[in-house]
Amino acid sequence: MDSTNEEARRYILSGKASPGLAIFTADQQSGKGQRGKNWQGEKDQGIALSLLIKPVFLTIQQQFLLSALIALGTRAWLATHVNTDQFRIKWPNDLYWNNQKIGGILIENMVSSGGEWSWAITGIGINLNQEQFSSNLPNPVSLFQLIGKKSAPATAAESLCASLSDYLQKAITWSPDTILEQYQQFLYCRGQLCSFSRAGTSFQAIPLGVNANGELLLDRIEQPIQHGQLEWRIKSG
Repeated sequence: MDSTNEEARRYILSGKASPGLAIFTADQQSGKGQRGKNWQGEKDQGIALSLLIKPVFLTIQQQFLLSALIALGTRAWLATHVNTDQFRIKWPNDLYWNNQKIGGILIENMVSSGGEWSWAITGIGINLNQEQFSSNLPNPVSLFQLIGKKSAPATAAESLCASLSDYLQKAITWSPDTILEQYQQFLYCRGQLCSFSRAGTSFQAIPLGVNANGELLLDRIEQPIQHGQLEWRIKSG
């Protein structure tokens, strides 16, 4: 299919959607990434998955908390496959092993004309079986490269869905502060000097955490950083 998120949107618009519906393909042709970027993937090499969530347990002002929960749940699933847990969440919702990207999350929200948060289309992409990547991807890694074993994409996607379902059932009782604490525990490079660029200017700063709105807090920047306001400069490998 073109995009699992687009297929999920078609289910919603046609009235066929149900909460918890999972849409998976092992051959996504036009995957969607953050800020209009494409998510690149080859047939049978990765997980392309979208979950339809009715976020009745959160308010429209708490959109970041759902993103945080999905990132935490996906990170926990990845951690079950590797003995040494080096998986972290690069703000706001990329999944990293050391300094290499293994996955990403794109949540597209549907809000009614009355302001009701009706659906969250939760897209998840995981590098699964790749032995090598295109040279124009700066720092990718696959689960195969970490564990030396290939996985059936559909079976892995089903496992991820089950893991996320269990995780959300548990986390639904957590307070917003608990969710943020969990997210910050696994925040990529928290407390470390990192390189960034913003509006064409490079600088270094230390990520301190995130606030309740999901904005990044840096030690040398007075104002919290909103998503899309800066880019990380990450060394390869």
